[in-house]
Amino acid sequence: MKVIFLEHVLHVAKAWEVKEVSSGYASNFLFPKKLAKPYSKDIEEKINSDKQKKESNKRVLLWSKKEIIDTLSGEIIEIEVQSSGSKMQGSIAPRDIAEHVAKKYKFPLTKKHIDFWGVHSSLKHLGDHDIYIDMWDNFATKMVVRISSKK
Repeated sequence: MKVIFLEHVLHVAKAWEVKEVSSGYASNFLFPKKLAKPYSKDIEEKINSDKQKKESNKRVLLWSKKEIIDTLSGEIIEIEVQSSGSKMQGSIAPRDIAEHVAKKYKFPLTKKHIDFWGVHSSLKHLGDHDIYIDMWDNFATKMVVRISSKK
């Protein structure tokens, strides 16, 4: 049976590779764990278009690193959250900040670009927090996230 691997399977195939495997292996292991899909031209075309979109986003990001860093350097991102007194309800994760920056500045950032330096994995207190936007290859800048209570 011919399948398209959606993820890397150790010693079998890499992601997006098309391979012939036994039907039992495919139906009992690969398909239930969503590691592969049955091969078809439609799926292959969809996967190829998704790969092209990702490559395009990477190219845009590479070309605009300097512009992104210059624009975001020293900026303050203001986020309002529900709180009771000085305690937040919930927390702010890197994904939330990346979405906020992407929406406000129209930059294709992801959670991988956000670094909290010294803080665990999320922001849990009201006030100002220093964060770093790390675009790799010596492109990084510091921003401030100001978390305030909704009124």
